[in-house]
Amino acid sequence: MITTKYVREHIEEIRESIKKRRSNYPIDELLKLDEEWRKLKTSLQEMQAERNRESVKIAELKKKGKNADKKINGLAELKAKIEESEADLKSKEDRLEKLLWSIPNVIDKSVPEGDPPDANKIIRKWGVPKKVSMGSHEEILTKMGLLDIERAAKTAGARFYFLKGDLALLEQSLLRYALDFLTSKGYTAVLPPFMLRKKYYRGVAPIATFEDALYAVGESKEAAERKGIEHVEDELYMIATAEHALAAMHADELFSGNQLPLKYCGISPCFRREAGAHGKDTKGIFRVHQFNKVEQFVYCKEEDEQKYFDELLSNSEQMFQALGIPYRLVLLCSGDTGHQMTKTVDIEGYFPGQGDYRELASCSSAGIWQSMRLDIKYDHKADRKYVFMLNNTGISAERMLVCIVENYANDDGTITVPKPLVHYMGKSKIGE
Repeated sequence: MITTKYVREHIEEIRESIKKRRSNYPIDELLKLDEEWRKLKTSLQEMQAERNRESVKIAELKKKGKNADKKINGLAELKAKIEESEADLKSKEDRLEKLLWSIPNVIDKSVPEGDPPDANKIIRKWGVPKKVSMGSHEEILTKMGLLDIERAAKTAGARFYFLKGDLALLEQSLLRYALDFLTSKGYTAVLPPFMLRKKYYRGVAPIATFEDALYAVGESKEAAERKGIEHVEDELYMIATAEHALAAMHADELFSGNQLPLKYCGISPCFRREAGAHGKDTKGIFRVHQFNKVEQFVYCKEEDEQKYFDELLSNSEQMFQALGIPYRLVLLCSGDTGHQMTKTVDIEGYFPGQGDYRELASCSSAGIWQSMRLDIKYDHKADRKYVFMLNNTGISAERMLVCIVENYANDDGTITVPKPLVHYMGKSKIGE
């Protein structure tokens, strides 16, 4: 995990980053607590050494038949002080651990300082936004009998859905297209576990603030015994993205330098409790509790971070361009960059039904923030370094479906299938 030693050695950049993030992280408390802990640790060690010396002296006095009452009383007082110091030390350790697990990543120097949306920086745009809208995706798909929100709400609750007919096939076509594209680029396809133990989840994400968005899975030991099933000690969470499983996959491992980079494309369902801001995106399938996604993930050396960040971004741009989706790249400002990321570029597609650009993918570098927490290193000459970990959406299927439907809906009630997906669909239009 991130250590107080690391914090002390990088305190100036950590302070600057906290300021840029507009974060209220208590860095001064951490530093003060660390100093107190180190002093108390030294004092405790000295008292323990004194206790051992006094115990030897008492034993020698007794062996010689001499009175040791005074030293025994003094030793009792010393033991009481040691117990008190041990309890104080444990309390400080617990608080330090909590603070260290919640420390935000250091913002990259390229990230503009400020708050969203004004401080976010548009890097470039591609494509010409469609001026005429055939309506929202929900209206179009419900009318075509391809989307059923009402029955999903009845059977599972709000923000779930039934995809039907060609829409279900189009969703699967998107996922297979992304997998085929990325594996052709040298990425290894991975189908990860759909659940993670809590101790690994807190390694990849700020669990204290992220936990409310996760679906917890687990039973008490008593309930497991009644059912005759294995009891899992660590609480499990449904994954919110394959990124988290791919990051945790190599926890506590050491690589040789020539094993890097490792490049993965993970395919999985994603489960999130997110409700959107103030009722926003409550209709349709733009923001839902369950969706399928292909995720890109790279483990690399420090000097290769920018190279693979650019590669991840390029992969998405190539897929978006092939699908004919107008988009723009947005470098997120310091006030909008995720807690665990050092920098993020969002890829926003144009949605004619909303008349605006919305996020379709997010390319980020966590630097060594995740690898320090998960203890993932590589040999570098005579030293060992933490790997750099980067991620980017390949295809977030449900949200991309929304974008495709709104961009490819025709006034005759059909939907044109983007060219790269025709091969998978076996047709060029839906609704004919």
